[in-house]
Amino acid sequence: MKKTVKVLCLAVLMIGSAFSASAQFRQSIFFNVNAPTGDFASQVTPMDNRPILAMPVPSQNVPLGYSEIGKNASIGFGLGYRVSYRFDVGYGMVAPFVQADFFWNSISSSLSNEYRAARADATPTYINVPVQLGVSYLYDQLWNDITPYAEFGIGVDGMFITSEGPCHWTTLTGSTVNSAKYSYDPSFAVAFSFGLGAYFGRHVSAGLYYYGLGQHTINYTKKTIDEGLTDIPLASQRNYFLANPTSRSVGSFALRIGFHF
Repeated sequence: MKKTVKVLCLAVLMIGSAFSASAQFRQSIFFNVNAPTGDFASQVTPMDNRPILAMPVPSQNVPLGYSEIGKNASIGFGLGYRVSYRFDVGYGMVAPFVQADFFWNSISSSLSNEYRAARADATPTYINVPVQLGVSYLYDQLWNDITPYAEFGIGVDGMFITSEGPCHWTTLTGSTVNSAKYSYDPSFAVAFSFGLGAYFGRHVSAGLYYYGLGQHTINYTKKTIDEGLTDIPLASQRNYFLANPTSRSVGSFALRIGFHF
């Protein structure tokens, strides 16, 4: 009996060792530079061409407000964290993964200058946080130190937009014209990504990616200077300003550098 137990324990250890050799957990940290696409990259509509104006303002484009928010994103930066589990499949490696990313994009420099000229209390910034499940395929049969890979992921993106305004303009007569302040609710949408790249050795990788961050519906709260920055009920906004929630397609091309442990 004791001999049988010893044999079983030895077999379990051997199987475990073999499994560990062909499958392993890895952690990764990523840094990226990203360029917005879709509505996210589109130019804002000049103020004179917008369908509804809450009040006459001397600026051409700011504040963005409900009709233009989610546009005019600049090239941004980001980082990410991943846990993956690699399997040797004989003709390469397969690695399912869970990953969370953080993308930061400001508005364009020209629009930022307009906010400064308008003495805005706050300028909007775009933050996207996609969380995805995915799988990578690594082909390690070509070179010893360079391993090409392809991968795909799908999940949910959370979009967060910081508040903008109010803006304060001084007219030729010396009076002050004030815009409203807009605060935006978080938005969530189905997201995906795919990319191609290569590992250089075991611990460094580089790749080109497309992130489809989803179709986001953006709701907001509007507050006015004249009312002491008190909330305007959404029903009143819709009746008076014809303000329906805004929908934006959000995406990014990214150059991503990874470090793996």
